[in-house]
Amino acid sequence: MRKQCFNNAGRKTDAHLLRTLHLLFNEIQKLKKAVLDSLPPEDIDPELRDTDFVKDTVGVSDRTLLRYQNLGLIQVHRRDKGGKKYFKLDDVLRLKRYLNGG
Repeated sequence: MRKQCFNNAGRKTDAHLLRTLHLLFNEIQKLKKAVLDSLPPEDIDPELRDTDFVKDTVGVSDRTLLRYQNLGLIQVHRRDKGGKKYFKLDDVLRLKRYLNGG
């Protein structure tokens, strides 16, 4: 009988704890939305670099860069009317760190 009393008390405590966690989660979500709404958009004017810069910085050939694009390691951010590809500088530096192992 003593064991049953302990379990009942534990369940009540668990329910209160879960309710409190749920309320905290909702408050955190509201704060997150408020902060994100107050920040300016990220990609207003990202620094873009052309394919030659990427190849020189990362140290790869045209074909290897195309392979990395197909694997999803780097994405083309924009193309001009002539078809020239431009990449975000942050993505280029991230790819270079990834390939250098750190």
